[in-house]
Amino acid sequence: MDDIRQTALDRFRAYLERRQFSGHSIASYTGDLRLFFAEVAVPLAQVSFREVDQFVEHHHHRGRSWATINRRLNALKHFFDFCLDQQWVLGNPVKPSHFVRRGRPLPKALSREQVQRLFAQIEHPMDRALLAQLKLEHIDWEQQALQVVQGKGRKDRRVYLSPDAVASVQQCLAQHPGARAQGYVFWNRKRQGQLLSVKAIQKKMERYAKAAGIAASCHSLRHTFASNLLEHGAEVVAIRDFLGHSQISSSERYARISSQKIKQEYMRTMQKILQQGQV
Repeated sequence: MDDIRQTALDRFRAYLERRQFSGHSIASYTGDLRLFFAEVAVPLAQVSFREVDQFVEHHHHRGRSWATINRRLNALKHFFDFCLDQQWVLGNPVKPSHFVRRGRPLPKALSREQVQRLFAQIEHPMDRALLAQLKLEHIDWEQQALQVVQGKGRKDRRVYLSPDAVASVQQCLAQHPGARAQGYVFWNRKRQGQLLSVKAIQKKMERYAKAAGIAASCHSLRHTFASNLLEHGAEVVAIRDFLGHSQISSSERYARISSQKIKQEYMRTMQKILQQGQV
């Protein structure tokens, strides 16, 4: 461990002692922090949410309980709050989304009528085709596929486009600002030299949902997509790969299917959905 991180840990331990934390709590906190920094090689000030994501994924795959992982995240959160106060870091990389809320229900899928109302509000071609951080080089027009880089779970994967999605992307690119967008498909229309952020996409969704008079989010659309595929006969393992999940459940062994099978399953079920006017 480098000197800066060791100094930060020593001072954090002294801070806990001043706050009269129990010996057991101090030992638990410092043990969890040493475990984290044993696995993370980047300097203290460069630790980001990505390193925290990888830490969570690693310990989940090693069979650690979510209670244990949440405890370790809590230690990290308190430590980086302390570092932030000391001006050693610019922000806390531990986000609320890293913690597992056991028993959290799935979002409610949107009805066919709600989806139609939502999409009726979306006129701009870029907004109908949105994917964050998609680069032009990641589009395979021949196979009508995309390479998703560092998607869910910080994993790369290949996904396929239905004909209407291809048309929306092509309409979007007809208005593309060229080199100013730095190779990205989706750009900030107010600041064309900047990438369209995930937060901006979420804000767009909130605005369109409000205009449609429904409760919807990017996450609920994702769940609606999965529900439609399942209802029209897609296999659960295929849906797992469409959505980028690592596992069907925490106790089930990881299963893979070929990319050609994924494409066939996606095209078959999406064609049914489009024919019935559900999207």
